[in-house]
Amino acid sequence: MALRNTTTEFGSLAKALHWLVAIGLFTLLYLGLEQAGLERGPEKTEIRFIHGSIAMAVFLLMTIRIVWRFMNDVPAHPDGMAAWQRISATAVHWALYAAVFVQLISGGVTVATGGKALPFFGLFSIPLPVAKNEDNHHFWEEIHEFAWKIVAVLIAVHVLAAIYNHFVARNDVVRRMTVGLK
Repeated sequence: MALRNTTTEFGSLAKALHWLVAIGLFTLLYLGLEQAGLERGPEKTEIRFIHGSIAMAVFLLMTIRIVWRFMNDVPAHPDGMAAWQRISATAVHWALYAAVFVQLISGGVTVATGGKALPFFGLFSIPLPVAKNEDNHHFWEEIHEFAWKIVAVLIAVHVLAAIYNHFVARNDVVRRMTVGLK
């Protein structure tokens, strides 16, 4: 399997980034919902620490993914796919990228306006050049709490479209982003 994309298939790096980001996003959604129901305390603090650390890793992976996408071919849509489906697929991908970045950035700014640095699994922390500010903290927290819903809807649309393409349209869309699937 080639590292770079071709006009018919994603390369190994694009596939790895796609699946690592997917795992990261599902983990972030789970941890975010898990900690939301907890009272303040050590368990909630630990989940937030892990959540923030994974978010930083996903931010890095997403950045690499976007740069890699611009540096490579993107496989063409399958022959016979309706124009509205092509436009929708492209729109959903870019909306998902944008929503994920809004989610990740708003989470980081929420932490920073709360007066804390962004932790990375206890290895280091990154302080953002943002002043502690309670009003801004609540604003970014609201953005963060709203954006995950948009991300979740776009992920659902993305997954349902993949299922449709694989089982109903019977094209190669899913195969191009997986390994070994025929």
